[in-house]
Amino acid sequence: MEKSLFDEEINLFSVVAFLRRGMAIIIVCCSIGVALAGMFLWRSQPYYQASAQLVLATTSAPTQLDPDAVALVEPREHVTFRLRSPSAFDQQTVSACSDGGPVTAEQISQNVRVTAPSVPSDVIAISFTAPTAELARQCVAAIVRGVQEQQTLVASTSSEHLKSQITSLQDQLSENSKLLKEAQDSGWQQAIYLATRDDAIALRKDIADLTGKLELSKSATLLSPIYAPSNAVSPTKITVLTAGLFVGFVIGALINLLKSAYLMQRNRRSRSNG
Repeated sequence: MEKSLFDEEINLFSVVAFLRRGMAIIIVCCSIGVALAGMFLWRSQPYYQASAQLVLATTSAPTQLDPDAVALVEPREHVTFRLRSPSAFDQQTVSACSDGGPVTAEQISQNVRVTAPSVPSDVIAISFTAPTAELARQCVAAIVRGVQEQQTLVASTSSEHLKSQITSLQDQLSENSKLLKEAQDSGWQQAIYLATRDDAIALRKDIADLTGKLELSKSATLLSPIYAPSNAVSPTKITVLTAGLFVGFVIGALINLLKSAYLMQRNRRSRSNG
């Protein structure tokens, strides 16, 4: 055990001695690495990120247990999946995300990030990366507008379907009422009358339930204002400079190692020749 510790101390001293002998080379290489990293930061295009949290639209969904219940106009997964496709971004959004140059919906879909936090269950987070903070902010605003319009369209389509169902039920109720009027004075058709009356009650309940679902309780709204900080998110100065320093150190250590190997080989040759 003592021999093992002694060997480890020898190895540690050897490494320290090795680094000290090549300290000048390592310092030069580290300086070059940091300088190159600084040049990269100076020449690279900074990117800024804007983000927003959007509360999705809800519609009335009354039940027997909770007549005031609401539900999302469409599943949250549908919204997040749609925003991953270039087809989700119209020409108005593409124009808002352009900075005087040509921008495509495919490029927007690559730079936008949409996530769905576990809580609350009706919120999605939208973020976008752009060369300027203002461009990122206005692009997020355009994407939010597109989601709001799409949700309104989905709610409108759903409402038209509900109206069609209500009209069909109302026609059935009208025919049912006529049959009730004809059967209520006929004794031998009492059973038919009772069944028809029950059907009428059920139809009125269905019509009331569907009518309650026509109401759009709340449109899609921002949970908070769009956040667009003035600090660039990439490239990160500390990360790039640290990487340059590390690469310089590794290269310096390798040069020192090769130099030591060359000197050892030359000494061996000198001794063998002597």
